[in-house]
Amino acid sequence: MHGLDVTFTRTLSPEDAAEYDLFVDRSHGGAYAQARAWATPATAGRPFAPRWFLARRRGRLVGAALVLRPRLLGRLSLPVGIVERGPVTDSLDDLPEVLTALRVAAITRGIARLQVMPYWADEHADRASQILADGGFQSVQTLSGAHARTLRVDLKGKTEATLFAGKSGETLRRKVRQAEKAGAFARRGTEKDLPELEKLYAELMRGQGRGAKPRAWFDALAPILTEGRRGAVFLCEHEGDVVSALYASCHGRIATFVLGASSGVERSFSKMVPAMVSAIRWALAEGCEAFDMGGIPLEDDTDEKRRSIAQFKLDFAKTPVRLVGEHARWL
Repeated sequence: MHGLDVTFTRTLSPEDAAEYDLFVDRSHGGAYAQARAWATPATAGRPFAPRWFLARRRGRLVGAALVLRPRLLGRLSLPVGIVERGPVTDSLDDLPEVLTALRVAAITRGIARLQVMPYWADEHADRASQILADGGFQSVQTLSGAHARTLRVDLKGKTEATLFAGKSGETLRRKVRQAEKAGAFARRGTEKDLPELEKLYAELMRGQGRGAKPRAWFDALAPILTEGRRGAVFLCEHEGDVVSALYASCHGRIATFVLGASSGVERSFSKMVPAMVSAIRWALAEGCEAFDMGGIPLEDDTDEKRRSIAQFKLDFAKTPVRLVGEHARWL
């Protein structure tokens, strides 16, 4: 069992909401996908209902999670709980007890299968994965699932002038000059630019034979863009056309490339580079210590489309970062 005081609820009180926000924002294991602001995009156009989990030890919050419950009809939920990039703890020492508390709370609310993915990197990810295994969770990571390997641009101690300096940034600087010479430019967008992002992303998904995100998902980004710091849209324009667009999230010390696409029309430059460079500069200005490139394929992934996207991201960072994969267990 565990010695934590647990809250598991459909709606947080104002006091719990404020404490949840502060904890998830400041914790080492925090992620944008666990922020309250992300609950609307996470459920937009998807059959999920959000639930909130908080675990306290002697009054101090030590664990939190946005738990997604798949729905059948109306308020009827499947006996499954999904925690994307969570649960959140500030210390890995708290993770075993928080997982136990979450499992017990889930059982008492009719959840029979729990899927989690704590957000830790490299050696911390290895330790978190072992904690999960010790707790009876098994890896359910797939090649096409939520990424468990990524690249991160180190922003610590950087300035605008040194951001892409040195030999490692040589290729990227050349691509930026090519775009500028062609007359392309990047800008930060507003909610009025979300249809452009939606259109380009839908074109990309059609080309890959996959389904696009629903309009509700893009609509759900509007309040985040209005708030200003938790997320931003960047676009690249050339000869009057939007040739690429992306959405990046900012959470705590890390900004993350969440979603983006470029047009299928040939240009004389790398269409996504100006928008991505602008997003990274935004993260630097917001005080972030790293910009996560939003995942690369696992080492044994041979899918050419995913590997091609990873090749573009290698212009920005070179060293792969291990993350915790998706884990699940029957309760």
